[in-house]
Amino acid sequence: MLLPNHSTPLTIAQVIERIFSSGRITRVDEAYFLHAMIADTPLSHEEQSQVRHVFDRLKMGLLQVVD
Repeated sequence: MLLPNHSTPLTIAQVIERIFSSGRITRVDEAYFLHAMIADTPLSHEEQSQVRHVFDRLKMGLLQVVD
């Protein structure tokens, strides 16, 4: 799945890599992942796992939410 509304489309893996390397997630990132989980185009098993890993880190307080 690609991230919409950007000049260069980003994949979920690229967004996750940016989040993990910075230790920060934006509200836009969070909304994108929530949308991706319920979108008509299903995520692959790997993408689902990656998104769950982001939310696990978020719940554990390992990611800082920034606007």
